[in-house]
Amino acid sequence: MKYLAGLLAVLLLAGCATTPAPRSSESAAALSAWQLNGRMSLTRGEEGWHASLHWQQQADSYFLRVSGPLGQGGFQLSGDSHGVVLVDADGQTFAARDADALLVQVTGWRLPVMGLRYWVRGLPAPGGGEALTSRNEAGQLSRLIQSGWTINYDRYQIVGDISLPDKLQLVSDDISVRIIIDKWELGAVTAYLP
Repeated sequence: MKYLAGLLAVLLLAGCATTPAPRSSESAAALSAWQLNGRMSLTRGEEGWHASLHWQQQADSYFLRVSGPLGQGGFQLSGDSHGVVLVDADGQTFAARDADALLVQVTGWRLPVMGLRYWVRGLPAPGGGEALTSRNEAGQLSRLIQSGWTINYDRYQIVGDISLPDKLQLVSDDISVRIIIDKWELGAVTAYLP
């Protein structure tokens, strides 16, 4: 009987133990170096495109590689506060000051790169205009409306002790972008690809 009472006391105490809560979005905002690997799909009307996504961010410098199935139709985009360079699937190089405008010019697709570097972390983009937000029960963004885009956050994952999105959808006019993040890595980017 004493054994059973002792076991019950241990189980009750174990049930009272709490897991530390993940750090808030303020911690996600403080990340200056990170990378992600995942998948994305872009649709516009009847057109659709699926691709793998690799993004490295080191302070204001970034490298983004988007590659379609079997390497078809992809591009690489690297930039910082001084400008951006895009290399298309044929190896042609294009340069501009604005990543979003360059993507439309070269690929015909509209992808909000400058806002997306914040949105993928579950944050409104500073300087991106008014942000309308809705939060879930855990205090995470569930919906963000900013710069003409509606971003719906379907799922989060814990990376270290920070809660980061791993499934989101961006919609603007007739364009829909779905992103699934398979892996986040936080901290200094070891193999930064300019």
